[in-house]
Amino acid sequence: MPRLTVPAAITLVACVFGAPSVLAADDGVDGHPAIGAQQPAQESTPTLSQLFGMEFIPAPTHVLPPQDNEFFLAEDEILGNGNGPNPLRFAVATTTGLTIEDGEWVDVEGGRLWRAVIASPNATTARLHLKGLNVPAGQQVRMSAPGWADSVIGPIEGKGEFGTGEAWSLALPTNEVLLEWFVPTGMKPRALPFSDAEYYHGYRQIWKLNELGEGGLAVGTCHLDPICFPTWAGESNGTVRLIFTGSLCSGQLTATTAVDETPYVMTANHCISTQSVANSCQFNFFYRRNTCASSATAAAGTSISGSDLVVTQAASDCTLLMIRPTLPANVFWVGWTNANVPTNTASTCVHHPDGSYQRISFGTKNAASFPCGSPQTNWSSVSWNSATQYGVTSTGVTEGGSSGSAIYRNSDRRMYGVLTCGGSSCTNPGADDGYGRLDVAISSGGFATPLAAGTDDAQEPNDSCAAPRVLANGTYSGLVVKRLDEDWYQLSSAPGTVVSISASYTHANGDIDLELFSACGGTAIASDVANANNASINYTNTSGSNTLFLRVFLGSDTRNDYSLTVSTSAPPTPANDECAAAIDITGSVAFSTVGATDSTTGTIPASCNDGAGTSMQRDIWYRIFAQCTGTATVSTCGANFDTRVAVYQGFTCPTAASVPVGCDDNTTGCAGSGSQVTWQANAGSVYYIRVGSPIAASGTGQLVYSCVEVPLCPADLDGDGVVGGGDLGTLLGAWGTAAGDLDDDGLTDGSDLGIMLGAWGNCP
Repeated sequence: MPRLTVPAAITLVACVFGAPSVLAADDGVDGHPAIGAQQPAQESTPTLSQLFGMEFIPAPTHVLPPQDNEFFLAEDEILGNGNGPNPLRFAVATTTGLTIEDGEWVDVEGGRLWRAVIASPNATTARLHLKGLNVPAGQQVRMSAPGWADSVIGPIEGKGEFGTGEAWSLALPTNEVLLEWFVPTGMKPRALPFSDAEYYHGYRQIWKLNELGEGGLAVGTCHLDPICFPTWAGESNGTVRLIFTGSLCSGQLTATTAVDETPYVMTANHCISTQSVANSCQFNFFYRRNTCASSATAAAGTSISGSDLVVTQAASDCTLLMIRPTLPANVFWVGWTNANVPTNTASTCVHHPDGSYQRISFGTKNAASFPCGSPQTNWSSVSWNSATQYGVTSTGVTEGGSSGSAIYRNSDRRMYGVLTCGGSSCTNPGADDGYGRLDVAISSGGFATPLAAGTDDAQEPNDSCAAPRVLANGTYSGLVVKRLDEDWYQLSSAPGTVVSISASYTHANGDIDLELFSACGGTAIASDVANANNASINYTNTSGSNTLFLRVFLGSDTRNDYSLTVSTSAPPTPANDECAAAIDITGSVAFSTVGATDSTTGTIPASCNDGAGTSMQRDIWYRIFAQCTGTATVSTCGANFDTRVAVYQGFTCPTAASVPVGCDDNTTGCAGSGSQVTWQANAGSVYYIRVGSPIAASGTGQLVYSCVEVPLCPADLDGDGVVGGGDLGTLLGAWGTAAGDLDDDGLTDGSDLGIMLGAWGNCP
């Protein structure tokens, strides 16, 4: 008998949370499909042993005494575990007595790693519950099931994700749990970073690949597999097995009216009704057969752990949880109705009987009340029908472990209640079951508001760059970002300001990414989209804009909580901010005006005004000792901001009255808003190069200096310092060619002869 009727002497008291919204009769929402490939897959968290390349080196095992599994199974029969108000129990907590001496220390990069495997020889499943957690900063703890991929819980830091000093490993079909603890170099702890570790010893087999039903009947004659009924594929993808503390029930991912992908799971109040139990909840999706064949075995599916209690009501035995970790791909949000459906409504249930893999049951609402509690009218009565699969006619029934599963009306596959109690089983297929009415939970139990839409934060609405929330320096906590509702913020940042932004969140609950923009649209000027714990941006504002826009969005999952810390500060002043500290250069040099101040030299002469005024702001200084007599050039072409360059000659720094030998704002053909100055340099002279901006912009670039030697006595063809007969002979020998060309017309002729005769004598 899977569930027994609650005795008349026991009254279930309603727990109302908040003021419910008013929904019209038969309001609700249809189911909607998975996010599937619309999001990138979340990377698996490695064990610390894998991280440090030690996964093939065995850790010491702390062996616990075996337990009397048959005793606990018999005790379940006496206590009614799995019946009525008691969920199906499968494991019992035992103390481990674990100490730091029970593990081993191994030196690893950056510190030391402590490891131990905790096991009981005859356990069917193993789960570790850490209590009194207080992991110091820099240290971390991880738990996993050896040999099981995607089983790592962690990194666990501080007092754990929930802040309660607790953490739970996953319950998987193994009797071992690997516990790992990393301690950085310099720390020498004397005790484990928790006060107690409980081992949940599985005495009931809940990971069944193919098994007999209750009473020894073959599965095919007792239960029906949803894979054989494709109409219900969506609801199968939304059905989840709930493993909490040492018990289990069924539940389903439940849609909101807003269809905003909030990861709500509906189950029964008698399964989970407190936050502490919700913290422990493991959600096992897709534990089912994936082939419609009597010989097919079930797949273990995907497990994630941890949730928040949203609302619960005993009067209709309904509970709504919100999953914290990243959802698996291809899940389905089931629909629901606010109607009290009439009798004779064709109905269906997808569930996990006896904690086994998914089954489906077809039936009819045959009465408007059922004795699960008081008043009995808060429960609907359902009887079960037969169906054919594998060539065998079977009556799909429920059993212990099915509690909390949804009953759907067939017409639109909307949920109208969750399983509380009843008498159906493989040995009693004709018995009826009672389902707590969802419409009661909505109308009087506080379920209306959360089912309308998932909660958000006080910064809303800030869903686009056009409607951002303005941020000042400080920390903003309690923020929520959703896949369908990203967050935008606006920051004031003067050019040159250093902007530091950090987002703190639990990566296992969804990867949050950051992008920074100088304007709405376009390409991000800075970002952190790494698939890692937390995210941060450190950016020096060289964009030329006083306003920056921050986009916070999910790289995976449907929602996550986070906090945001923002700070802006002035960058350090460059060493060559003033002329007195000018840096000597001989060629090209990378430069940055970020943090520069306006020089005391002030503006440049009016003669340098080429349309942008005479302002020179946020400037820095360089110095050149000319080694060349000829044409000198300095260029900032390709700089990432609007530059201006001025060149002064002199052995001392110029004054406000000094006149540059050359200046430029924007040069045609110079990449970006770069500048280029060319002047006639004399070897041995000193030149000061001033690099700034006409508009108070700052940024980075490459300052390139070059000098092309130009002879002062071009008619001295033989280079002896005198224009004489030797040069005349050379010119006459080149007559009619370009070899003796002095006037740059490409031909040696009479014009060149005239130039030579005019320069006759010693060169200047």
